[in-house]
Amino acid sequence: MKKYPFILLVFLFLTSCTPVKTEVVATITSVPSSPLDGQWQGTGSTADGKSFKIFLTIQNSSLAGLIYNFTGSNGIPCTAIAYGQIPIADQPKIADNAVESILGEDVTISALFETESSSSGRLEIHWHDRQPNCNGDYEVTWSAAKQAPQTSQSTNAPKPNTPNLFETFVQILIFGLSNGAVLALNAIGVTLIYSTVRTLNLAHGDVFALCTALVTSIINIIGIKQNWLPLQIACGLAFVLLAAMGLGALLSVGVERLAFAPFRGHSRLAPLIATLGLSFILFQGALVWRTFQGSWIVGEHRSVPGLPEVPTDGIPSLLPEINLVKTLGLPFNIIIRFSDVFVILMAFALVAFATWFMLKTRTGKAIRALSQSHQMAEVIGINVNQTIRRAFALGGAFAGAAGFIFALYYSRPFGSHGAQSGLFAFMAALLGGIGNPLGALVSGLLIGVVSSLSDYYLAAQWTPALLLALLVILFAWKPTGFGGEGEAESTTVRDFIILTAPVQGAGVKRWFILLLIVLAVAPLVLQSGQIILRLAVIFILLTLGLNLALGITGMLDLGFAASFGLAAYITALFTSKFDIVLVLIIGTSAGAFLGLLKGFLSQRLRSDFFAVATLALGLLVRQVIINLDFTGGMGGIGGVSAPHFFNLSLLSQTQKYYLVLGIVTLAAWMSHRLIASRTGRAWIALSEDELAALSVGVNVARSRTISLMLSSALAGIAGALYAITLSFVEPDLMAFHVSSMILTMVILGGAGNVTGAFVGALAIILYDKTIIPQLADWLALIWPKDAFIGSVPDIRGASFFNFGIVLYLTVLLRARKK
Repeated sequence: MKKYPFILLVFLFLTSCTPVKTEVVATITSVPSSPLDGQWQGTGSTADGKSFKIFLTIQNSSLAGLIYNFTGSNGIPCTAIAYGQIPIADQPKIADNAVESILGEDVTISALFETESSSSGRLEIHWHDRQPNCNGDYEVTWSAAKQAPQTSQSTNAPKPNTPNLFETFVQILIFGLSNGAVLALNAIGVTLIYSTVRTLNLAHGDVFALCTALVTSIINIIGIKQNWLPLQIACGLAFVLLAAMGLGALLSVGVERLAFAPFRGHSRLAPLIATLGLSFILFQGALVWRTFQGSWIVGEHRSVPGLPEVPTDGIPSLLPEINLVKTLGLPFNIIIRFSDVFVILMAFALVAFATWFMLKTRTGKAIRALSQSHQMAEVIGINVNQTIRRAFALGGAFAGAAGFIFALYYSRPFGSHGAQSGLFAFMAALLGGIGNPLGALVSGLLIGVVSSLSDYYLAAQWTPALLLALLVILFAWKPTGFGGEGEAESTTVRDFIILTAPVQGAGVKRWFILLLIVLAVAPLVLQSGQIILRLAVIFILLTLGLNLALGITGMLDLGFAASFGLAAYITALFTSKFDIVLVLIIGTSAGAFLGLLKGFLSQRLRSDFFAVATLALGLLVRQVIINLDFTGGMGGIGGVSAPHFFNLSLLSQTQKYYLVLGIVTLAAWMSHRLIASRTGRAWIALSEDELAALSVGVNVARSRTISLMLSSALAGIAGALYAITLSFVEPDLMAFHVSSMILTMVILGGAGNVTGAFVGALAIILYDKTIIPQLADWLALIWPKDAFIGSVPDIRGASFFNFGIVLYLTVLLRARKK
């Protein structure tokens, strides 16, 4: 533990500075301020007969506290204390002897006080994820009676079965350690892989998620039940564990062979982008997997409209649901389940195995040597390629084991797929020190505890934002993590596989002018497709923006869409009040501000560390936007006013299109001029060789910051244009797949090529919005009805695969040409 003094200090600071919720107690007042004030206790039930106990605290004619408990599946007690003491400012007032209030996203209560001693009402509960055996949506009809005041003079006598401050904190700690243990297991795989290749594997989260889906599918296929003999259950689960570890190792080695081996020694960005493409392909695999599950409904069914469904089938709770505190007869009102202890012990056992493997085995020693220096490892006779492949297999096996434990603990598969799903595992690996399994465990447990503290003492919806903010801060302050042996990359050399040389020849300019002419006359020919055309031109502007950061300066911004979405939201809020010129200035400023923050990050971070930091920053901005009330949450903002210039409103579709096209043309011309200028040459110089650029007087930090600000400013203009011309904004504008789509446009058209930005953006948007729907309709017409070959293939549903394969093949082909 001597390696982690800072981690422990942060933990102690967070726990000591956290606002403390005092326990709900039987408050004794000699003269109540209202006849209803006091403690109320009652019972309730759902329509299917599930019994609940209800405890209310009324103070000053307001609902000051609510506790309820019930028995979950397999007899486990479920107690909710989150609203045990409601902050005074949020306490619902009782008016006309009744109260109705939404206490949070999970609880809604209505109550009618018939007399001064009796009341009744309804309670709507949405309990999810915290304790799997308590999960469900419940509508409870209840009645309660006011309790007589206690004669004791003590004002802090706790109610029976009500946790006190210490018990509440311990309960939160147990939840946090259990959740953190699962995260730590996944982080071990991340740290083993990263220590050998020193490039982030964005497909690792998908490997973990698919392993959880495999576990649930095999358990359901075999039909393992709770009533099986313990030996039968143990043997069945052992087989499932081996299958999950095998799938994890197989997928991980496949990722190494496809995304790392072709670029080894030639590029750092190419493997990162290639794993992003493979992540989308694996995500598509999860969507297909979902269609083979028993709960799948054929057609366009979605649990949430518009949201692709990944494997979701549940499994029986196969771990003994025993409250060890009650079983051992301990005098505490705490729930410590066997499953909580099991997952924590498994984490320690696997960490011990990983540590032994790294210290004692030949392969482990080779991995450690490789993590320190590839060149020295080769000198002493280590087979670098073979060692890396074994590290990926081991890391994938740990992902499989983590997936097995996750599925058993939560009785369901992991619900988040895609490149960002492994972000917190990388956070734990970074915090614990790359290549350090014990550090990953400590960090994972710490993150789990901080998450639980935030869920209870702050608000659950702000927990992801808190963790993302901590991740960004840790990246900026300690790029190599605590306890890591490596040093952060101090200089960069231009990645010639990904970043092509800027082209400014006469032939390119002719193609550029031809494209502008085609775009200018397109609305006159395609009257019905102007919305798609306008969307395509907006994405051209976004591609031009990312091209400045990536194609010219060599900075991969995976959170680029955050500038786009933030500006769109600000524009939606202000466009009805201000002229279009001022609105565009505001949107541009919002994007440039995020670019300034990324500029500060670029002074400390390089390559994939900078990419992941910007990804975290982008997700943080999106989460904050969702959490704010005035932004409309997940629903977004609709009915955005049309742009107006003085007293002239741009209402027609054609007017909006030419407004967007005019601004994009101006941005493209400025990009051409900027790249050819002294500033542009400085950007290219520092991306080719930072040390050489420094030696000739280039201010690297300032140049990078200016580049990122201008890049994000263009995204801000695009966001403003999107809001005022399409009249609707939503959080998905800032989603990671939007950043990935823009990245694909830049890579496809040639990073550093302004004309290529037009080509890449038009190719992707027209393919996705026009060619695919037309091809799907055409295929439906010619597909034989009732044929043995099956139903019409869902081409629209394969968009993630198409997107991923285009990104991967583009990177691979560029590497082959080099």
